[in-house]
Amino acid sequence: MHTYVDLYFSPDGISPLLIAERLREHAGLSFIVGSHDLVFEWSSVKQFRERLQKLHVALKGTGVTYHLESVVDDPTFIEPTPWPPPLPGLARENPGYTPDP
Repeated sequence: MHTYVDLYFSPDGISPLLIAERLREHAGLSFIVGSHDLVFEWSSVKQFRERLQKLHVALKGTGVTYHLESVVDDPTFIEPTPWPPPLPGLARENPGYTPDP
């Protein structure tokens, strides 16, 4: 399953750039290119709860709110492109994004 995450920032909260760093460090998530801000994959309730807990802890106290949308076998799913894109000559995989096994 895939869970998409949309973030809502407040000008009174923490900078989106700092949020991106926190999400990479604490939740292993990176912003993606597309109609949603983040996505993560999971195959059990335990995996979902663990990832959601990490996301929540990373955003706690930042002024950012979020919306989740989970889908089963989304036929329109395209493998996410991490943002910012990797530099030329470097690995194409973003170090902040690690798909669940």
